[in-house]
Amino acid sequence: MTSAASSDRERVVRPKRPRHLSEAMRCETAFRLILSECLEEVATNHEALSSGDPAALHQTRIALTRLKAAVAFYGPMVADAEWTRLKSELKWLSAHLGATRDLDVAIENSKEMPEEQMLRTARADAFEALKEALQSDRYWQWFDGMWDWVGSGPWTARQNRRAAQRRAVPVSVFHARRLARWHGKLCQKSRGLQGMGKNKRHRVRLAGKRLRYAIEFSEGGLPPDEYASWRIVLKHLRKGQQLLGELNDDEVRRALLESADALARRDDERKAKHQRVHERKRKSRLLRRAADIYRKIAE
Repeated sequence: MTSAASSDRERVVRPKRPRHLSEAMRCETAFRLILSECLEEVATNHEALSSGDPAALHQTRIALTRLKAAVAFYGPMVADAEWTRLKSELKWLSAHLGATRDLDVAIENSKEMPEEQMLRTARADAFEALKEALQSDRYWQWFDGMWDWVGSGPWTARQNRRAAQRRAVPVSVFHARRLARWHGKLCQKSRGLQGMGKNKRHRVRLAGKRLRYAIEFSEGGLPPDEYASWRIVLKHLRKGQQLLGELNDDEVRRALLESADALARRDDERKAKHQRVHERKRKSRLLRRAADIYRKIAE
């Protein structure tokens, strides 16, 4: 990308707009505001991320997780065929980001341990794949497509009455109803947490993370006394996310090490097989030569 194109992109991704939600704000305005902040965060961290900065990687992943949470939060109002396509591309990008981030966390938790160097080597390989993705046309088409969708995607042009009503609902009304619904679902999912398997526990963690972000970007959009009660929930969510996150990091690290061990074993098996083939060929060659010599002796 040329410097001129880069400057144009910078102008596009930093429009002048309100910085916070308000209670009377229309939902379509609030959605654009939240998504724009997420995309700006991605753009801000792009250069550092492309240089391998772990902090920029972490911030980019948070921004994209918030973005997905916002799309899910506004659900029926914004779901359309274009988001389905963009979501598929986001899944591709998130896979690269996640693979590298998981290794960053595993390295941090393996300081001065025998496996640290092995994890660093794997991280270098994962980052090269991520860097290639970040510099690809596919990435920039996704990024520009997101901006186009937020501003003028099919969801903005639906003419039926119900769609228009959804876009016009005040934030204070919609957010209060939606937060209560997500909170209820999380309470149901988290019952019996101690006895859950890792897959169900992971789903609880993701639901908690989505509710946490939804509460955070609801600030200003609810009456102060109502938002104060959500602040208490938010405090507990952050602590819960930290604890479940530590469990998840341990599981990811263990899986990475098991995967690396499996690869090492397969490599050892290939080497052993190659050695056996080499030994058989050498044995055959030596026996053939010896037989020739002993035939000559017998002549």
